[in-house]
Amino acid sequence: MMLDWLRSSPRAFKVLVASALIENIAFGLIIPYLTIYMVENLEINNTLAGVVLAAYTISGVPAVILGGMFADKIGRRIVLLISLSLMSVTMMLYFFATGFVTLLAIVLADSFVGSLYMPAANAMIADVIPSRDRPKAYSTLRIAWNSGMFIGPAIGVFIVVAYSIRELFLFGAAILAVAFVVNILLIPETRPKSTEDEEVTFRKVMAVGKNRPFLLLIAMTGCLWFFMTQWMSVLAVYATGEADLGLKDSVPGVLFAINAVMVVTLQLWVTSRMVKIRPSMVLMVGQIIVALGFMTIFFASDFESLLGSIMIITIGEIVYMSIISAVVADMAPESKRGIYMGFMGFVQSLAMGIGFFFGMLLLDVLPDHRYIWLIFGLFGLVTSIGYVAFSRMIGRDKDTPRKEIPDALL
Repeated sequence: MMLDWLRSSPRAFKVLVASALIENIAFGLIIPYLTIYMVENLEINNTLAGVVLAAYTISGVPAVILGGMFADKIGRRIVLLISLSLMSVTMMLYFFATGFVTLLAIVLADSFVGSLYMPAANAMIADVIPSRDRPKAYSTLRIAWNSGMFIGPAIGVFIVVAYSIRELFLFGAAILAVAFVVNILLIPETRPKSTEDEEVTFRKVMAVGKNRPFLLLIAMTGCLWFFMTQWMSVLAVYATGEADLGLKDSVPGVLFAINAVMVVTLQLWVTSRMVKIRPSMVLMVGQIIVALGFMTIFFASDFESLLGSIMIITIGEIVYMSIISAVVADMAPESKRGIYMGFMGFVQSLAMGIGFFFGMLLLDVLPDHRYIWLIFGLFGLVTSIGYVAFSRMIGRDKDTPRKEIPDALL
């Protein structure tokens, strides 16, 4: 079904899907081992590792706004190409890191250039895919990302065994260079002709803040990513640390791979069901499931129980991500799609950075690390009530199952 959907889709979307697969093979090599690389290879303590992770996300905060602005001002294609080319360079620089200071400098540069990409890519999808098909389109893109996140860790395990974690960054840089070549040869410009004369200024960017339902929605996505980031950072140390679960160093990579396989196999099916339910309900239920999954890690004592927790978290993630990008795309005027996507990335990046820091800080200050999972899980449960306010703010005429929304409201 997905292959048939891709064959009939516009070329720009096909290239985005292919490049997403290639890019995330590169990132899949790195992500499961980044925290371990900092703590064990570069001998950075947990709190400073948290600073690096926070810096990685926060450095991207201005970049996602600029990426959205430039995507609306000079075009989607050029922003994608600039981001991909520079990402390949910054990925290679990780190989040469010698300690906290050099790693921090590399992270700041890498995050900035990488964060330019997503607002342009999301805006491009909104350009070429009709509103009713956007949940399927964004879900298809997620499948491509997560296919890479499955393939990357699988390859990464062999590279770590044959070489070391440090060599992963050279392989990642080469893969990102391939994604750049694919895009420069094949991807077209999709910015609507009707928007080419639109002036993009910071005043117009800040005017997005007057859209109160949109601000509430992205604040809620920030809440999700604030605690969701812990399984991308804290979990690697928690799972492999002798004071905690004491599992093998390969376990984080295995967990990431299983998460990716679940997304690849379930995302489109779940999306086809979620579009029949009110968006606010889908988002709230997705966050609640993720939060409950976090709380179950408190009880995990071995690989099998930890895997069960990750599977619960992944189910919630799949539910939530089935519609969030489509909802934002529908709320954005045609001339401000990049800006709206940039704002969503801005809030998510800021929340992730704060979450990374607090998670790693709690590793240092809590005598029993298990309570980290209860703290963040409870935070997710409490803040999920915000989707009730979002539903009331937009009204039942818009908070309607997607297949029942009149075209005039889309």
